[in-house]
Amino acid sequence: MPGLKACSRRRSRRASLLGLAALGALALVAASLAGCHPIAAIERRWANRVRPAFRKVTPDVAYEITRDSPDVLILDLRRPDEFHGDTGHLLHSLNVPLARLPYRLLELAAYREETFLVYCRGDDSCGEDGMRILVASGFEDGILIKGGIDAWIKEGYRTALALAGAPNRQTPVEPPKEPTPPPP
Repeated sequence: MPGLKACSRRRSRRASLLGLAALGALALVAASLAGCHPIAAIERRWANRVRPAFRKVTPDVAYEITRDSPDVLILDLRRPDEFHGDTGHLLHSLNVPLARLPYRLLELAAYREETFLVYCRGDDSCGEDGMRILVASGFEDGILIKGGIDAWIKEGYRTALALAGAPNRQTPVEPPKEPTPPPP
């Protein structure tokens, strides 16, 4: 009677699976009564993790933010000579040097509840130091661009120069060969 043996094996498998399911359900009930609910344990683990004080994004994400919200505030924490230098700056960015940032927070107060981007030179601590100052002053929605202007340029995104068509500082400025005539 091979059919009877196969049927009894299927029944025993079903019974063992039902037994395991019942045992699992019983363990969940016991854990919830003991205050060890799995979801509560996960919530506690996430609540106790160390959160960064501010967010960081790649230049790709920062570009998408500027494209989707063209009026977003962009803070450049570099010195003015770097802001107006060869690398240029992000279009519509506001130059607030890191050394002057604590003194210019009142100017930025209108953006306290807004999302804004912050960048500096590269992988130095300038951007992170600036973000710490901003977060400590109540600007919690600031986003730091990872790698700063160097990563922005490396990814192939354009920057704005202070004067369109200004000569490159590395090449000497040649005087015009012929005098330009006065306008009519």
